[in-house]
Amino acid sequence: MMYNIIQNAHSGFMWLAVAMLALSVVFSLLKMMKNEKTISVPLFKLYNYTKQLLYIQFVLGVILLFISPLVHYTSGFMKNEALRFQGLEHPLMMLIAIALVAIGLFKSKTKATSGQKNKMVFIFYSIALLVILLMVPWTAVLS
Repeated sequence: MMYNIIQNAHSGFMWLAVAMLALSVVFSLLKMMKNEKTISVPLFKLYNYTKQLLYIQFVLGVILLFISPLVHYTSGFMKNEALRFQGLEHPLMMLIAIALVAIGLFKSKTKATSGQKNKMVFIFYSIALLVILLMVPWTAVLS
């Protein structure tokens, strides 16, 4: 019962997280191309809310690691491709993607101009989006 609720929440938040991350990438690219002199408060809030949503998504994923019937840390775990993906590759790469988002937002705050800030967000958020899209278990999500 609890597993199904958390798993469905994790799957649902995934779509929202990917959409917000994609919007952040698109808006940062547009703002960077316009070379605006100031960064807008709503745009910075979007970047920050995206980061916070990814944190929530990660916490749900960590909970799933402990209660999921799909993850078994036993001997031969690394030899089984499905178990290795669910128990090691997916969580590790998602942690890296979330770290990229956090680093990108932090680095953007240290830049002097709005163009530089948006460039930092664009670079780090784009890489994070790519990592997330590559490491989502699409067969399970789309079934």
